Amino acid sequence: MVNKDLVFTTDRPLIIEKARMLGMSDEEILTIAVAGEYGGNQRREIIIEWGEALGLDANAALRTAQRAGLIPSVHPPRAKKGKPPGRGPGR
Repeated sequence: MVNKDLVFTTDRPLIIEKARMLGMSDEEILTIAVAGEYGGNQRREIIIEWGEALGLDANAALRTAQRAGLIPSVHPPRAKKGKPPGRGPGR
């Protein structure tokens, strides 16, 4: 039995159009685009390529991917203000 509705394509604009019709966000589309790719540099390249197809420049695509948790931020986490950790009254 063959599903005639199921079509394989590498046409990114068509894939994005269909994803938009299903109500998918940029984050969801990028998540699927990098699924199964574990190399950080390769993920970034894929995100930039798909970001261009989504109408995003490289920086916007990478920021979107960081918000979605697809790639880590290049900046270390900010320290919380106040006492340093482990410096309580009992020490």
